[in-house]
Amino acid sequence: MDLKFSRLSDDYAFKDFDCNDADLNDFLLNDAKLYQEQLLAVTYILESDDEIVGFFCVSNDRICQEDTTKWRKVKDLVPHRKRRPSYPAVKIGRLAINRKYQKDGYGTKILNYIKFFFLENNKTGCRFLLVDAYLQSVGF
Repeated sequence: MDLKFSRLSDDYAFKDFDCNDADLNDFLLNDAKLYQEQLLAVTYILESDDEIVGFFCVSNDRICQEDTTKWRKVKDLVPHRKRRPSYPAVKIGRLAINRKYQKDGYGTKILNYIKFFFLENNKTGCRFLLVDAYLQSVGF
């Protein structure tokens, strides 16, 4: 199956998609374009010619001392002279895989794509990747 990533556009015609989660389905079909229009998040779609295999959305964020008990580990990743009270981050706000393709490794492929995308094409200087996940997804 030939797959491609594409950025959601205003004129994108949604293909079949169901990830077995009403909230995530609703976000993609009803909210993703609005979030993009309001500059709140950008959605990317992994698709074949016939259907959506998965999607994710990302937004700007930051990680700061007040946000984490693991601040010492975070700040130790940055050389002393460059330490700041907060650091830029990208947040994965939504990530879902079509129920037909769950457990086939597509979630991992999407995460690898996101890491590559922000390491190789980083246009703003972003050191950290944050995930806003459902509790049941933490194991993944």
